[in-house]
Amino acid sequence: MQVDYLWSEDNRLHAINCKIKGTGLEVGIVCAISFSGTTVRISNEHHSLIVEVPYDIRSGSERVKAFNVVFNILNHEQV
Repeated sequence: MQVDYLWSEDNRLHAINCKIKGTGLEVGIVCAISFSGTTVRISNEHHSLIVEVPYDIRSGSERVKAFNVVFNILNHEQV
């Protein structure tokens, strides 16, 4: 399932060009701003997912941009 854009409630993590495949979320572009958590809820007006944030994306003080990242989906709800 294709999802164009997902974001966290606090706007510190953004996922662009996403594909939900089973228990994985393939993300074309990830932007994270000072994000150090291990899990996050990202959503849009149709989907809400709790995902595990890969170690390479976590940062206490830096902005991180990453391409072609796979997140493990812990919970997925359609809104």
